Amino acid sequence: METANYSTFLGQILDKLRPGDLNLKENRLAIKARVESLLTETGLSKAELGFRIRREMVTLRSWLEGTRDLTVETLQELCQSLHISLGDLVTE
Repeated sequence: METANYSTFLGQILDKLRPGDLNLKENRLAIKARVESLLTETGLSKAELGFRIRREMVTLRSWLEGTRDLTVETLQELCQSLHISLGDLVTE
């Protein structure tokens, strides 16, 4: 595929995205970054976090990569295991 055609094709896909779709992705990335920051601050590994919230690493990894949605209950479990509020999860 030529670069010009690829750019046009990518533009067509991006044109079909709703602003809400982009915000959702940004929010997922922000939560991922915040959880990773908190893990670094607390010295916890992802495996330890997964153990604390009783989830397998595959599930935890898919949440942090944004390929699987987090439920409110899961967000609360993450917050409880990191000893933070839900508000602290989305702000530094």
